[in-house]
Amino acid sequence: SKYEAGLYAAGLSPDGVARLGPTDVDSSMNVGEAAFSVLRRQFAQLQAHEPGTRIGEDPEELHDMRVATRQMRAAMKVFEGVLPGRARWFRDELRWVANALGEVRDLDVQIGRLEAWMEEADEEISGFLNKVLDLMKKRRVTARENMLEVLDSGRYERLESSFAQMLRRGPGAERRLAQSDGNSPVDEPVTVAAPALISGHYRKWRKAAKRLGQSSSPEDFHELRKKGKRLRYALEFVSEVYGEPVQKLVKPLKALQDDLGDHQDAVVAAGFLRDLGTNTEGPRVPRGAAFAMGVYSERCACEATDIRSVVLGSKVLRDLTKGKVWKDLEKAMKSAAKSPQKTKSSKKSAR
Repeated sequence: SKYEAGLYAAGLSPDGVARLGPTDVDSSMNVGEAAFSVLRRQFAQLQAHEPGTRIGEDPEELHDMRVATRQMRAAMKVFEGVLPGRARWFRDELRWVANALGEVRDLDVQIGRLEAWMEEADEEISGFLNKVLDLMKKRRVTARENMLEVLDSGRYERLESSFAQMLRRGPGAERRLAQSDGNSPVDEPVTVAAPALISGHYRKWRKAAKRLGQSSSPEDFHELRKKGKRLRYALEFVSEVYGEPVQKLVKPLKALQDDLGDHQDAVVAAGFLRDLGTNTEGPRVPRGAAFAMGVYSERCACEATDIRSVVLGSKVLRDLTKGKVWKDLEKAMKSAAKSPQKTKSSKKSAR
């Protein structure tokens, strides 16, 4: 890549990612060790996709970096009880980074949708839409400049170096620095702690899912999507501990999330085009282009309505809400939680 070529030209190696410690999670770990392993893995993803995000040739690099920031923030929320106090500062700083990335990513999505519509439109409408596309691309240039300023800033450099330092130290050293006692929940086996970390997210998701109906607003569907994302991330953080029972829940949840993601993209596109057509600031939108934006804004709104009907009638939503797959995972978690206790009991008997 251009990034690698630049590193070689400067006499550096592209393989210089710092070794920060274990990234695998297994049932022998305590919850503190599991938390740090999850964060190391996500931090590595953030660093891996930063070069491609800076270069800007592949929009998926930016998307993957943005996802890494989301997953890191989600992990710090899930494991907040066993992480050092400064993790709250890291979460706030990552939100700042994610907002800069998200502004560019959202425009990438809208530009992609508009280009797809232009291929279907007649010549006259396509000409109007091309003017809209120019406006979007100008906004993206500004958003990308802002994003690069964030990534080049001393503030971001401090975030990266401080986060890497925390991960390198690990839970034990961080606890000693904080002068906390030896009875911290960080020492609790992950198999004992995980059920409480996950179950709250499932209850919130299920409650929101049960409230959905024909009269529910687009915001209600978006709220379910956000709760589903938090639940899915929490499940994926411990997927190596529970294996198949987790995957049986994650797979349909992801399918539902994809539909809800398409719904949100359509809602955002409708609002974006509507605002762009009526905005009095900046360059005036030609009347023909404004009309075309109105037509496609309405089309997006209808698309969102159709997706809401599909989601409400989907077997995936019904099955997940009934909770059978969740109960299967609960059984697996209870069984795993008993295993360390059996091991301890057998050791006592041996003595």
